[in-house]
Amino acid sequence: MAKHSVFVSSFLFVAACASPRDADVRSERAVTRAAEPGVLATPAPPSREDPAVLRREITQRYHARLDELMARARLDLRLTLDEVVPVPYLGVDSDPIDGGLRLNAVYPDTAAERAGLAIGDVLERFDGRVLDAKASLARAVRARSVGDAVELVFTRGGERRTLTVELGPRPEEDEDELEQFPDLVATPSVPAPVRFDFEDSEAERPPKGLFAKRGGHGEAPAWRVIRGDSGQVLRQASADATGIRFPQALVSDWRAADVVARVRFRYHAGRVDRAAGIILRWQSPHDYLVARVNAAEHDVRIFRVVHGDRRTLPGAVAQVATDDGEWHTLEFRAEGARLTAIVDGRVETSAFDTFFDRGAIGLWTKSDAVTDFDDFVAEANR
Repeated sequence: MAKHSVFVSSFLFVAACASPRDADVRSERAVTRAAEPGVLATPAPPSREDPAVLRREITQRYHARLDELMARARLDLRLTLDEVVPVPYLGVDSDPIDGGLRLNAVYPDTAAERAGLAIGDVLERFDGRVLDAKASLARAVRARSVGDAVELVFTRGGERRTLTVELGPRPEEDEDELEQFPDLVATPSVPAPVRFDFEDSEAERPPKGLFAKRGGHGEAPAWRVIRGDSGQVLRQASADATGIRFPQALVSDWRAADVVARVRFRYHAGRVDRAAGIILRWQSPHDYLVARVNAAEHDVRIFRVVHGDRRTLPGAVAQVATDDGEWHTLEFRAEGARLTAIVDGRVETSAFDTFFDRGAIGLWTKSDAVTDFDDFVAEANR
């Protein structure tokens, strides 16, 4: 009980904020309205004594409060960073041309405006550095400090001029840091295809080239290579029946955006769950995309998991039977925003999602599902 004390305290706080009188008022208004001539009676809202209704309302209030706190925390972080790690700022936008950068914007209340720069000026040098790209100007500015006086060489109307500017701090900005500093974003390389048949791994040991993580809570995953009927396979062997528990086996040093991944799977055991999945665009044990097949629910679904909150993407479910003790195949494709899951090459479901752009890949199970995997392959296109 002690390990849940923080949650219980928060739960009670949110529950206390939810006034039962709210539901009573809504019910009273509905009844009164239904009694009016010409108005069809509407069903009264579910009773607050229904635990599902109470859980839903508490969850909604709790999530709203969390969202508010996180938004405030992110804002406080940005404002604090602006004070303790200010970014020097010139205050222009430009396009590269022969001989320098032509200014297409000079922003108000910035060093550029105060120094007298104007749209159409062509910057040639900043602090002695030749300017041939927007990234070269961005790096040159950030190489100095707020308050530094820097010499600029530019041309205006064919006349070369020189002036000195005193750099100010970058103003408040709510855009993502990577959008603000695109020159820092390296062009990612496309990883080589990978294939795991587990024949080169030692039996009864973790597999080579994969590392284990766990979403939710409960026992740590127990990924082991075992000897199967026709060779070695990978098994998630822990039978911990914790409901919110997601064993994961991720490919080491492999990240991509657009991927085609495929695996063979077979359910070995599981009283609570029998499941198998492929993870794409993994960020953390609590943030990823997964296509999973479930024997008990007789379906395949595509989920997006954010902060541990797992949700089926709209329309991304198809019925398929896999609880027959046989080997089946699961394929998961990510092509830009389009996601597709295919079981046994015949049952397909798809969805569109842009929340995660790229990430790691891996295998997935749920709760006490003891699942075997073999012939795990993946190829990246971006």
